[in-house]
Amino acid sequence: MQKSDQSKNSGCLCFGKKQKGEFPKTFKKSAKILKKYKDNSLDISDDAILEVMIRLYISENKNKAIEMLQRCRINPNFEANLIRNDLEYFIPQLINFLVFHQQLSDERLIQFITKASQIDFFFAHLVYFQLKSLSQIVAHNNRVELKIVQKFVQEFEEKMTSNYQGNLLIATQILKIHLDDSLKSSTLGKSITSLSNKKIKQEVYQGSIRIKSLKQNEVIQLYGTNEWEQNMSNKSPSQYIVRNHEEIELEDYTSIFENNENILPIDTAFQSNLNFWYDITKICDELSKSNSKTQYLHSLLNKINANLPAAVYVPFVKNQIRNYAVLNIVSRESRVFSTKMRSPYSLTLEIYRPEIEGDYNEQQLFDKQLSLAIKTNMIKNDGNIKSQYIIQEQQTTQMNRTYSLADAQNSFNNEFQNIKFNQFNYQNNEPESNGIGLFYNYRQTNNNNQDSDQGDEMIDQQMIIQQPSFSNVTDDQSSDKGVEQNTDLQVSKLGDQSKLEISSFNSRVSYLQDGKGLVLSQEEYIEIKQAIFGENSLAQQERIKKQSPFQALKSWKLVHLIIKTGDNLKQEQFALQLICQFDQIFKKEGLPLKLRYYEVLSLGPDSGMIEMIKNATTIDSLQKNLQKKYTQFSDFSDFFRSFFRNNIEQALQNYVQSLAAYCLVCYFLQVKDRHNGNILLDDEGHLIHIDFGFFLSIAPGKGMEFEGKVPFKLLSDYIKVLGGVKGTLFQDHFRKLFYKGFKACQKHQNEILILVEMMYTGHGTTLPCFQKGEVALKELENRFNPRVASDAELFVYVQGLINKSLDNWRARWYDKFQYFAQGIFY
Repeated sequence: MQKSDQSKNSGCLCFGKKQKGEFPKTFKKSAKILKKYKDNSLDISDDAILEVMIRLYISENKNKAIEMLQRCRINPNFEANLIRNDLEYFIPQLINFLVFHQQLSDERLIQFITKASQIDFFFAHLVYFQLKSLSQIVAHNNRVELKIVQKFVQEFEEKMTSNYQGNLLIATQILKIHLDDSLKSSTLGKSITSLSNKKIKQEVYQGSIRIKSLKQNEVIQLYGTNEWEQNMSNKSPSQYIVRNHEEIELEDYTSIFENNENILPIDTAFQSNLNFWYDITKICDELSKSNSKTQYLHSLLNKINANLPAAVYVPFVKNQIRNYAVLNIVSRESRVFSTKMRSPYSLTLEIYRPEIEGDYNEQQLFDKQLSLAIKTNMIKNDGNIKSQYIIQEQQTTQMNRTYSLADAQNSFNNEFQNIKFNQFNYQNNEPESNGIGLFYNYRQTNNNNQDSDQGDEMIDQQMIIQQPSFSNVTDDQSSDKGVEQNTDLQVSKLGDQSKLEISSFNSRVSYLQDGKGLVLSQEEYIEIKQAIFGENSLAQQERIKKQSPFQALKSWKLVHLIIKTGDNLKQEQFALQLICQFDQIFKKEGLPLKLRYYEVLSLGPDSGMIEMIKNATTIDSLQKNLQKKYTQFSDFSDFFRSFFRNNIEQALQNYVQSLAAYCLVCYFLQVKDRHNGNILLDDEGHLIHIDFGFFLSIAPGKGMEFEGKVPFKLLSDYIKVLGGVKGTLFQDHFRKLFYKGFKACQKHQNEILILVEMMYTGHGTTLPCFQKGEVALKELENRFNPRVASDAELFVYVQGLINKSLDNWRARWYDKFQYFAQGIFY
């Protein structure tokens, strides 16, 4: 499968004199870069996965490190509030080490990854996608193919296809694997076995052999296809509703693009999932051939629907989306957002969880079972409790390769010589519309028959109402003298408490409602909400559900995605992993800092999927609405207090907590390109940042770098919502939250630094964020560790960062630049 997916335009990136920083040297420095984390203790707890990963990178005894990996849990614990302590979370770092450090030559590590993939369906797919993403190095349409990685990917695919042949394996079905004696003796295990129809329940959970459904519903075959409207348009929903989930036959998905000779044997859920996502991303390339892109998109999606429902899923962890099977693509909800070279599009999927349909009330019980740890050392030698692949090929000690380890090393060395990483010239040469912010700028609901590839019209500058500055701090040299004079008093007041008291919060913000904002009627509120934030996700769900034959399914839901090709989503995925890690730090410390973020998965060298944030709009789109249509609001702050008037305390709490959280992330990671097209506001008051093409050591501007000396974006427009720089919300909440968050990040800095340093020692400067090389790593560490001698000095330093950012003229001018260049409002 996907043999045709390999690019024909492989090339050499060596243009110019030989530069320092060639690729092999980066991972050769890994021991030096990571040695500061080395611990002589060999007795590491099973959940200390980061410590195990460090040993894998720097230890001379790889056998011991791999033995430790076998004690680590593979799968995420959904009951731990997504505090990730599983090996699946570190797959990017694990595959980075296998490919770039070991050059696919460490048979012991290959065996471990293969074994883990054999016993966990989801782990296997994520390993495959990560390997495939590393099979080429892509920069501005220049490609260097790592052919030996491509061979390895192909053989891994064939191995997993064979391993999972004959198994349905979606949702909680994770192969017929017995989780050692711990499951037998556990209360949870006993409660599972006490369910009615015990034998069937265990088969469904553990991974049953494919069983044909009792009947194939004709409606299911037609739904979502071109024939649906012709044959079913005159019938009432009651005539085609699927009443029994057993009528749904989850077959394998067959590609609509692949030639027959390239399709591997069917009857395998692993291959089915690869076929599906290959087609979904291939559509982006196909759209470039059409002048009527949206209409063509709907036609292609309808062809895919002819092969659905199928044993395919969305590989995201959040909200356990990946435990759902894909029923149908709601093609009429999809839109194309075209640029000159690319055609990303939105995707809405109907999904359900087949294993809980019969016993929906037992969902929580199944989720607990799903959260039990799976480890490779749980696999016993008894063939009765092994996956069928282990049974069939137990004697195999290595992958049946078509190349030797010496061939692999020679191939890597030859291919690396073609790569001069410092020659990459990463600049923001693409229009802003390539960013995912574009997906939040259009709120029309009846656009099904229209192409959506027209950009926004430029707005005459005279239409912009300049916002007054509410701060006397306007440049890099400004400081808050009051903070310095009262530092000791303020630090002592912080104490050791980790949470803000909501009652105190509410009592201090009530004054904001007095004479502030407009009083909207219910009709005005609904109309504004619809126009600015779009159709509410619940309302959209109900609208689609009423027309769906699957509406009777208890676990039915929608999921919204963005599909992109032509972009290096490996960096976006890495950035979101780091943001997730910051979120975990805040949770560990009990801080009310809110990071609403999204998932990204790179599916190949330059393609992938992005979770779409619903019920949110860009600040740019909001400002345009305020300037063009809703002129009764004087500014962003006036809109905020008017729109959230009936729930202003909670909205302000969400706002200040998310503002402080993202300010911290933007400072430590030096996230740039922070114009209003890359910042969202949701209908609960949270601020959310998107599009992380510029962070750590790369910034847009072609030398101007307006944002270069700005710690983070904190314009007066944002602060006015909090009552201005002298307001209680800003002084007593934002400043203190930012300081506490800074200390928490400083305390857990290794959790961020390790992830960054591991990726750098493999990828080197192939990722744009590492353009500065080791300098980027040192600057990141320095941001966590300013030269201060006490908490009082740290408090002063942190407040200075805030003061430098307040309505900074560089950030304001960057917004002006984006307005003139892209028409993005500020």
